[in-house]
Parts: sequence; C-alpha cells; structure tokens
Amino acid sequence: MPTPSKERSVAIDCLRGIAILWVMLYHFVPLTVFNRGTYGVLLFFVISGYCIAFSAEESVSAWHFYSKRLGRLLPALIVCGAITTALKHAFPNLIDADRINSWFNYAYCLFGLPTLNVLQRHLVLPDGAYWSLIVEFQFYAVCFLFMLIGFRNHLMRAVCVTAMLHTITAGQTTNGSNDFFPFFVCGMAVSEIARGRVLEGIGGIVIAFGLDLYHLIFHFVQPNIPIEYLRTIFLWIATATVWAASHFTMNRAGRWLKPLAFIGLISYPLYLIHQDVGYMIIKWAGISTTGFGLLERAIALPACLILIAWLVYRLVERNTIKPLTTFLVRLVPAPPSDENPQLRGNAAPGPGIGPLKYLRGTLRLRDRKA
Repeated sequence: MPTPSKERSVAIDCLRGIAILWVMLYHFVPLTVFNRGTYGVLLFFVISGYCIAFSAEESVSAWHFYSKRLGRLLPALIVCGAITTALKHAFPNLIDADRINSWFNYAYCLFGLPTLNVLQRHLVLPDGAYWSLIVEFQFYAVCFLFMLIGFRNHLMRAVCVTAMLHTITAGQTTNGSNDFFPFFVCGMAVSEIARGRVLEGIGGIVIAFGLDLYHLIFHFVQPNIPIEYLRTIFLWIATATVWAASHFTMNRAGRWLKPLAFIGLISYPLYLIHQDVGYMIIKWAGISTTGFGLLERAIALPACLILIAWLVYRLVERNTIKPLTTFLVRLVPAPPSDENPQLRGNAAPGPGIGPLKYLRGTLRLRDRKA
C-alpha cells in the first residue's frame, strides 16, 4: 500500500530529487545526454498532480486548499526571488542586461503568479525557470474553482473535461499551458489508483494519454518544452514511475536513497534559485565547458546551490509554511457543514457543500457572532 498522504514519501522525494538534478545538469553541463533536461519539469508536473489530488481530498474547503498552496509556495518564492533580484542588481556584469528585473517587477510577480496576472500587466519573472510556476498556478486555480462549486469528489473528472474542451477549442499555434495538463491528470489518476479507485484512475490515464497524442498528432506548439514523440513517451514513463513510487515502502535498501530524498525535500527552493544564480556563479568563477570545468559544473556548482536551497528551507520554509497557511485559512471563515453544525474557528463545509450553501452558512455564522 502507498505511504499515507499526510506523511512525506521518500520515493516521491527521490523523484523530485532526480527531476531537479536533471534540470540543473541540463542548464549547466553542455553535453548531449542532458539535452532533454526540461523533462525534469514534466516529471514535477506529474508529481504535482499526484500530490494535489491528496491535498484536495484532505482540504475542508476550496479556500483551505488554495491557502495550503499559497502557504507552501510563497515563502521560498519571496526569499529566492529577492536573492536572485538582489544579486543581479549587485553584480550586473555577471548576467545579461535583459535578464535583470526591477524590484517592482519582483514585487508584482509575488502578486501576479497566484492571481494568474489578474491585472493583465506584463509579467517579468525574477528567473527564467519561474515559467513553470505560471502553469502550476493555473492548475491550482482550476482545482480551486471546481472545488468551490462542489466538485471536490470528482476533481480529476472535472479537470479532464476542462482540458478536453480547451484542447478542442484552442488553436494549434496558441502558446498556452493546456498541453501540460495531461501530466497533471496522470498524477491525479495515479493517486486514484493508490486510493483503490482503479477504474477511475485508469480512465484518467487513458484520457490524459489521448489528449497528449492529440497535441502531438495535430502539431500543437509549445515553445517551453516542444511537443514531440519523446515527450509523449516520457509521459508514459513518468506515469509508471510515479505509480511505482506510490507503492514504495521504506526498508534497509531504501535508506541509501535518503541523500536523494533530501535533495527532493529542498527541490522547490533549489529550482527557484538555480538557473540565473548558477549562471552568475559560472561567470564569476570562470568555469569552462571542457575538462575539469565539466566536473565543476556537474558537481561543485550544484553542491553550492544545494547549500543555498537548504538554508532557505531550514531558515524560511520550515518556520513559515504552517503559520502562513493558518493565517490565510482564517482570512475566509468556513461555514458550518451538515456534518458539523457547531462551527469551530477552523471548521469547514462538508465534501458536497456548494457555493450557495457555503455563502448562507457564512452569513449565518456572522449573524451569530454579531
């Protein structure tokens, strides 16, 4: 049986570790073997779909779900974005001028990413790697909206329908994120299988594979990670790998995986800090692309970035994720549910409560408090 969702899975963290190491080697080591390093991001998307399905099921309301996402992502985003922006302004000679973002753009990024750029301003990201956060937040927003209207227990189906409709109506040259949704759906489907809903999980995988093949066959355009046969094959491999990880149980042999799992534990701040800061370190140190320079790029540079990411995790993430999540959850009081009419401070609606009943419950709560 899979590791319960409330516990960290060593195997899933190992996959995160593999994904971020693959991405870093792609950026820093100019060897053909790492040419498909961006597929590490696709692996992150499958893992995200798997974990988000559990997070949604354990959330007591749509806002509770989104608050957990904000609480998880914002602390490292704030700190890593500030570090990257500060280093670029302090050492502009180490980075291309067009990669130096203003402090205003950094601040707007913290608002624009979780709100899907609601103000429709030009979104300048502190680091080029942050593009995947746009895709992640779009996925979270879709899940949030469907949970808000009462589809929490059918979330994967709702996401599948949304992806299918968007695929049918979108142009082939549209530069969007819909072609990444099959990766999220596959992760959600694996979580269904892990929870014993095998037929529904298999159905989700079939739909996701079909959507991905549709994008491939009809030549949809995706500049960030081009749609090609290898990408489709990787979707199949990543799905099988996450399924295997979901059934992994810790044993003596598994203890050797702890260093890789540790890298997976800090993979989010490591992803945020690695790209432009890594390029700046390479230029500052004058690291070559041949001979010993390749070893420095493959070992010493990642080790330096891992140290920075660990400090962000140790000093920031561990101390702020839970308090920030609690604060955000309390911003929107949850109404009494059918199962628990005696509302506590952090209580929430039942699984099937809809938006109108949610609103009526909130108003009744405020009337009682008044």
